[in-house]
Amino acid sequence: MSNLIDELTNDTISGASGIYIKVLNHIVLGYLKGDDLAEVIRQKAGDMISLDYLANRLQDMPIFKQKEIAKELQKQVRTDSSASGIQLYKGLANSNNVLLCHSNSGTILRALEHRKNRIKLIYQTHSKPGEEGKESAKILKAQGFQVKLIADSRVASVIKEGAVPVLGADCVTQSYFVNKIGSAAIIEKALEAAITPLVVVGSEKACTEDVYGPRPNNPLFERVSLEKVRLIVGGSTYRMPRDRKRLWKLLGAPGKK
Repeated sequence: MSNLIDELTNDTISGASGIYIKVLNHIVLGYLKGDDLAEVIRQKAGDMISLDYLANRLQDMPIFKQKEIAKELQKQVRTDSSASGIQLYKGLANSNNVLLCHSNSGTILRALEHRKNRIKLIYQTHSKPGEEGKESAKILKAQGFQVKLIADSRVASVIKEGAVPVLGADCVTQSYFVNKIGSAAIIEKALEAAITPLVVVGSEKACTEDVYGPRPNNPLFERVSLEKVRLIVGGSTYRMPRDRKRLWKLLGAPGKK
């Protein structure tokens, strides 16, 4: 099990959501199991709050319950993806349906699956230094979207042309979200252009600031203020800072601490 969990969590392309889903799949298939499964996952979580969430759900559960919990969380991912796709479309209602995506967010890819006939064009950054954007662009093209892979330096110009930033996140707390470096600059350029950025996350990514602690430890990720963004978590949209109290209520839900 140790080698398998290392292989899954050391993936530098799939992103936190992709890794989370792969771990769930391997639990359902029976490849990951054991009395120490929760602790093993927690030790490998690093900056990925979704794996902490999974470890908390598995904590003190008997082995025969592990598959059941993983299946429940798979269903939650599917429900969140469908609902966030609807909210994303609503959030784009006054735009020209041209998006800007950064890094390789599994949450965004799944949300967009439900909107493929509504999106005119997606600009996808290379997302240096890892170039994860190339994989994201490949997946989006395979899903039938029109995609232009652009240098990170072109972010400001495509935003000026009206592209709406749609970003994923590895974590969201009361006042910030965490994403690949370059995200803060994208948000800044969008606000300068009077464009409201959209941040889409799965419910497993929400946690309190106390729980998240001093992370991220990986220098390729950064904290970005939630001020003046629209945060989409499953079927709910939070217009920040107006809906901060509603977000706090979500963060206080069972399983988030």
